Amino acid sequence: MADWMKKNPGKWSGFLSKTEFPVLPDYGKVVYGGCRGFAKGIMSWPQDLIIGGAQEGNNQIKSAEALQSVFLVASPNDLFLRFKDGVRKHLKPSLNAALWNMTTAEEVIRTWQRNFTHNLYNHEWNFERDAEGNVASEHRRVHPLASTSIADMLEEFCQFNYTIIFVGYLLMLAYALQAQMRHHGCMLTADSCVGLAFAGVLTVTFASIAGLGLATWFGIEFNAATTQIVPFLTLGIGVDNMFLLLHNYHGVVESVKEDEVGNLMKETGMSVLMTSINNILSFLAGTLLPIPALRGFCAQSSILLTFNLVAILTIYPAIISLDLRRRKSTRRDVCCCVVADESLISDDGYTLGIGVKPHLQEKRTVGDSVPSYHNLYSRNEKEDDVEDDVKPWTLHAFLRHYYIPFLKRGTTKVFILLVCVCFLVAGLLGMHRASYGLELSDVLPEHTAPAAFLKARDRYFSFYPMFAVLKGPNIDYAKDQHKIDNYRRSIGRSRFVVKVDGGEPSEKYWLSLMRTWLRSLQTELDRAIAAGQINVTSGLVMGEKADFVGLSNKLSAAVNIAYRLTCSFGHKYDCSGRIGKVRLVDESGTINVDGFYNYVTAWYNSDSMMYHVSQASFFPPPPHWSYEDSSAPLFVPPAVPFAYSQIPFYLTGLTDTPIIVEMIKEIRAVCDKFANEGLPNFPSGIAFTFWEQYLHLSSNLLQAICVIAFAVFFVISLIICNPWAAGVIMIILVLMTIELAGFLGLAGIKLNPVSAVTIITAVGIGVEFTAHVVLAFLTSLGTRERRMVAAVDRVFVPVIHGAFSTLLGIIMLAFSEFEFVVKYFFVVMSALIAIGVVNGLALLPVLLSLIGPPCEVNPVDGTDRLAPPPALRRKDNKRHIQEMQTHRRNDSDDSNTGTLGPENCSTMLLIEPPRDSSSGSGPRLVANTHARSASAHITV
Repeated sequence: MADWMKKNPGKWSGFLSKTEFPVLPDYGKVVYGGCRGFAKGIMSWPQDLIIGGAQEGNNQIKSAEALQSVFLVASPNDLFLRFKDGVRKHLKPSLNAALWNMTTAEEVIRTWQRNFTHNLYNHEWNFERDAEGNVASEHRRVHPLASTSIADMLEEFCQFNYTIIFVGYLLMLAYALQAQMRHHGCMLTADSCVGLAFAGVLTVTFASIAGLGLATWFGIEFNAATTQIVPFLTLGIGVDNMFLLLHNYHGVVESVKEDEVGNLMKETGMSVLMTSINNILSFLAGTLLPIPALRGFCAQSSILLTFNLVAILTIYPAIISLDLRRRKSTRRDVCCCVVADESLISDDGYTLGIGVKPHLQEKRTVGDSVPSYHNLYSRNEKEDDVEDDVKPWTLHAFLRHYYIPFLKRGTTKVFILLVCVCFLVAGLLGMHRASYGLELSDVLPEHTAPAAFLKARDRYFSFYPMFAVLKGPNIDYAKDQHKIDNYRRSIGRSRFVVKVDGGEPSEKYWLSLMRTWLRSLQTELDRAIAAGQINVTSGLVMGEKADFVGLSNKLSAAVNIAYRLTCSFGHKYDCSGRIGKVRLVDESGTINVDGFYNYVTAWYNSDSMMYHVSQASFFPPPPHWSYEDSSAPLFVPPAVPFAYSQIPFYLTGLTDTPIIVEMIKEIRAVCDKFANEGLPNFPSGIAFTFWEQYLHLSSNLLQAICVIAFAVFFVISLIICNPWAAGVIMIILVLMTIELAGFLGLAGIKLNPVSAVTIITAVGIGVEFTAHVVLAFLTSLGTRERRMVAAVDRVFVPVIHGAFSTLLGIIMLAFSEFEFVVKYFFVVMSALIAIGVVNGLALLPVLLSLIGPPCEVNPVDGTDRLAPPPALRRKDNKRHIQEMQTHRRNDSDDSNTGTLGPENCSTMLLIEPPRDSSSGSGPRLVANTHARSASAHITV
């Protein structure tokens, strides 16, 4: 009929008058203030829940941009109980009761939800078609979301993207190979380290894989942070140590003739150990944040970095020792079967390289009895400030010819200090402007159905469902009825709770619905008593035997239930003196205390629709009972006090994180008040799960930063035995942390647990940019100015390589499907690298030249050079000095500590004669910032 009327509107007048013509309703008036269904007492939906972007006027909605519908889905437990024991087999005749269990019920609900979202996502309204009916473009207008949507999507995107990982590792490998390549023509030279670079990247890769395996064995689950971030972050940080080892490897091989790998580890091992330990500690500090996913991320990162450290200190030196054999046999890199031409082998006959550095745990003074030589090489007076030639158009050439001269200027130091002060002020300003928050849509991949739904909902709707959970089983629900009512009313008074007429919360709850049901039963029972159907004195049903069981045909269904409930209390059944005297609900609204749990069983089984509407989710559920069972006894069994039950609410006006946090504080205060009064409870819902962490984020962040800062200071002070130097490092780390936090505020990146992790780890990662400079500063002789120059000259290249390799390691994060990975890890970590380079290679050298710690070696004559060696003899226009004297070692070795002491060493000292005979006396021996100290007797 309806279809015929649609096709023939002109024929309506044949059987309808104009006043009877169908008229479209005025939806603006109908939905204004909300909608009500046919069961107006139950089916009520506030306007904020269903209409978004509304324009109102004259008590009606003139226009709206979004319409939302919410479907309540039964819990697996409710669905399982609904069809358990074949009670409702007529509803599902094909259901196999023998196979029906809780797991099957869960699968049924998940399947329904997946089909629901799939059908709506592919709805025809989401596609625009051309004239031929083919899909021309996609225009999303219907956005579905179910509880399975986010879980399924995260499960899909939490898998490792091996293509992205492969590309990222390939880029890192290409950079490492290029940085260590030395070639002559199209052939690699013998001193090239391409093979070592390749082996180093593989070592870090396999160590990371082993670390992930151990993390999995520990039960740390993979999540989006693990699969999207950890492989690249640990790779970028792990290869820093490789670059540092290879940078010093060239110098050690040229300087030391025996035990080269041992000396390399003495040179670099302590620096690698110190920076790696601080990185590990920084991620361990991140586990202090009470966010399970971020705790897992930080724990996995610390495990992987630990494996990287062990591999780089054990496996990689073994690989270097193999390469050293190739290098000594002058075989070309990679192509080990090819021997390099003798003409291409550099002549070290006029180069002094003493690459052995002793270790002293305390400051020593060099005396005349044991002459020692620190950083020695040959040059004339005109070359005091120039070291060995460097290749043009290289990073080292830029350092020597431009950066160091620029850094030595007084005006440059003032400029750097002023710029860094401006950075500090900007950081403090940014911290003041920083806001809390992380949108739900940000943590989901772009162009997915859940992300589209959440973005649309965040734009048009500001409501969230919540539950007030009563935490039993120690609650006496029968005696605490009014306390529970007051608890609900107190939460309902919040301005964030959606209310209906009369100020009541919009959602009904189980105690109120059960009370209404019992009152209706009491009314029917009173009518039956008044009609003489029940004897008040004896409590017997008129016309029934005293021992009748089951359903009485003399009474209606409602009276049957009311009659049984009145006689059932606790574990007893007795009608004597109760019919007509005991009320199910008294005038004050109190449900009869003695029979309360019996009434719960009856309501749960007889009025199941209202139970599902109430969303009470009783656990454990009441026992099964049915008044329709003719063979069942009249007694209604009592329910067990609930360990869990909940009261539903809808919250509105939650537009941003500060407002949501305010709501959480308000609701939490009410919950804590009643918990202190003996009603255990807590709030639950998306808003609380996702945003409650912000209540304690500042304190947790401050605690974690203090812990990692103290740990870094303690570790550095313990390793180098110099609190002064550790204090200088901490100054830079604090500045870096403030500047990074300020960058978040200035860049509009909100502070949340994800960004808090990057701030915490910044303290540890920042050591990469500072520790090497300070250690080099401590191992140099001379004034603060000369030692600053020597330190920068020594570590500038490996620090830049490390920074670029870290950036290259995380660059693949920019292609992640997750917006939060790009924003909170790639952008923030890139900013951290830039801040670290500026502070570590610009501000730190300036501070060291002004307030740096004293050097650990003081020549007795007060100069900045050690005493010259004994007189040398000329032989065939070349000077050969060979030292084979061995001294007993008194102290253990500390890499990167430039203190002097007796040392077992065997070195070759070759001095270049003066270039110009008119330049004065013979060759001079002065401090060389690239060599290392040695204690030796020089013999000719």
